[in-house]
Amino acid sequence: MAIIKKILSLLFLVVLFISAVACNKDVIKENSEEKPLKEENVVKVEEAEKLFNNYSKELYTIKDPSNPPTYDEIAEKIKVYLTEEQYNAEITNRKFQIPELVSKQINKSIEVQDVKLEEQSKNGDGKIDYLYTTTFKVYDENSSKIYEKEGELTISTTNNELKIDRDWSRGVKIDGLDGGL
Repeated sequence: MAIIKKILSLLFLVVLFISAVACNKDVIKENSEEKPLKEENVVKVEEAEKLFNNYSKELYTIKDPSNPPTYDEIAEKIKVYLTEEQYNAEITNRKFQIPELVSKQINKSIEVQDVKLEEQSKNGDGKIDYLYTTTFKVYDENSSKIYEKEGELTISTTNNELKIDRDWSRGVKIDGLDGGL
């Protein structure tokens, strides 16, 4: 009888220990900094591509190289696609001026043909990192050439709206220029 009591006591202690460890893991999970994404913060690739496509078209499309949109006009159109921090960074870097200068220098129109996003990682804060390829057509009445620009992009949800939080590209060399887009 004494052996049965010892076995039951030991079994009770093992069960108690396992329960304590399991509860402790749940407490650690609840208190950890990484929270699950809320449904409203989940970014779908299709929505991200639509956002980035619209942003790229507003930024790079130059229909008339003799009268391209100004830096200020492009900046105003682009503002809705970017977080405040990214907008300010692009203003500082004068990114909105590049398409205008390129188009004027080569005297050709620029048109965004396509964008492709490849998801790289989902961050605990709801932001998603992508690799991207933007396809441009640079043309005039005599010629047309397609260029691809690769880069990295981060999209976040701000006030239930998708916003570009980071845009970095490798640039693309355009024929007839020392630089490029």
